[in-house]
Parts: sequence; structure tokens; C-alpha cells
Amino acid sequence: MIVGEKMIKVNVKNLIKHFGDKKAVDGISFEVYEGEIFGLLGHNGAGKTTTLRTIAGIINDYDGKVEVNGRIGYLPEERGLYKDEKVKDVLAFFGGLAGMRKEELKNQIEYWLKKLNVYKYKNQKIKTLSKGNQQKIQFIVSVLHNPDIVILDEPFSGLDVFNINLLKKILFELKDDGKSIILSTHQLEKIEKFCYRVLILKEGKVVHYGRIDEICHKKVAYIEYVKDGKLIKQNLPYKEAISLIKNEEILKNLVKFEVRNSLEDLFLEGGSI
Repeated sequence: MIVGEKMIKVNVKNLIKHFGDKKAVDGISFEVYEGEIFGLLGHNGAGKTTTLRTIAGIINDYDGKVEVNGRIGYLPEERGLYKDEKVKDVLAFFGGLAGMRKEELKNQIEYWLKKLNVYKYKNQKIKTLSKGNQQKIQFIVSVLHNPDIVILDEPFSGLDVFNINLLKKILFELKDDGKSIILSTHQLEKIEKFCYRVLILKEGKVVHYGRIDEICHKKVAYIEYVKDGKLIKQNLPYKEAISLIKNEEILKNLVKFEVRNSLEDLFLEGGSI
């Protein structure tokens, strides 16, 4: 699907997912374009991982629509490597699952091991590697088969500053190559550096979606007031909040009124990470 001049690589419409009686994702919709790094934010339990797993095809019993235009590479937050196997064998196994031909697979393993400075570990078992180097092998698994869409859930976990910068460079190279990258991380400074557009989830629902510059410059008000003996907490567009507190009863029982317009403020709404 093409909107304007942009090719939509991931199209999510009214996605709903239940786990028993709990609604983990509640009617969310968004699009990811070709050649962009798209940010997915939210507190623990907000529905991020469920959304990513649904896009990746790991979860297939849901309501709504998820359209994916291209091959997917997925780096989960929890490592899924076979720790008693050698690095080269693990990569060969996953590349084979992705349908890579033997010669192509061999060349890509060599290329990515060298690019991420872990070539010297290719004959070592995964369990002998540091946490950061295991993370790099996991990343290689997600891009080895040249996917069109790369889903990264906390990709910077365990990496030092040098390797974060290395991964940053690689992500921009993938973007420039036309890959669509969905980036989910708690490190907000990474989102602001990498992403043009973001989706912020809270309790399975979309609370903010769009360009970071528009979201952060659009004033948002946080209000707390007492009504019928209960404390009401609301995040509202600034103008709507101003109209609300003109109500004499609400103004009289107003507990807190704050104006927020930074990505960190928006993300921290509702409690700590």
C-alpha cells in the first residue's frame, strides 16, 4: 500500500489481543513506512511486546488487522540463542530456517561477524560470550537474511557506549537501504535520536501517535481533581483541559494541573518505567 509517496510496510488496524480476561492490546492502529525507524514506547505491561510479537507472526489469534509487506527480522527482548552451540552454528541454523542458500549464508555470516567485531568468537559457544557480545549475535540473527522489516525490542541491552554507537551506525545504514525498523526501548534519548515518528502505549491503548516534533510541541495538560469522593486523573489536550477547569465545581476540587510537552514527560505519564 502506498500513501502519498510513502510505501506502508506495516499496517495495523484496530488490533485487539486478550490473554484470558486481560485485554493486553486494546484497539490500536498505526503504520510503519519504508525506510523509517519507528519508535514504540510504553511502560512495562503497556502492550509493546504483544504488539511486536503479533507483527512478527508469533501471535496469530487476535482481532483486527495486521498487514506486513515484506520479510521480517525480529530481535526479542529475551535472548533465544542456543547457549551450548557455537556462534557460527547458531547463525547457520537460523539462516537456514530463513531459507538462505548455503553460499549466501556463509558470506553473510562472515560479513556480519566482522561488521560487529565478533568474528574471532565464531568458533566459541554462545555461553562463553559476554552479555554484550551475545546481544550482537542476537542482532545478527535478526538481520542475517536481509529482511525488509526489522523489529528490535531493547536492542541496546548489555552494550557499552562503543557498541551502542556501532549499532546506531548500522541502524541508519539499514534505514538508508530502505529497511523499515520498529524500535522499542526504554532509553528515550535513543528514540529521540533515531525516530521521526512514535507510538506511545498505556494499558494497551494509544495515548500518543505521530511525529515527535508535533507530539512534543503540542501542549498536553495533566489534571487531578476530586469528583464524588474519587480522585480523577486525566491527560488532555491543553485547550480541552483549560475548558474543563473553567467548571467551578472542578476548579474548586482541583488537586494538580501540569502542562507537559517533552517526550520524557509524555512517556512518564502514569508512573515509573
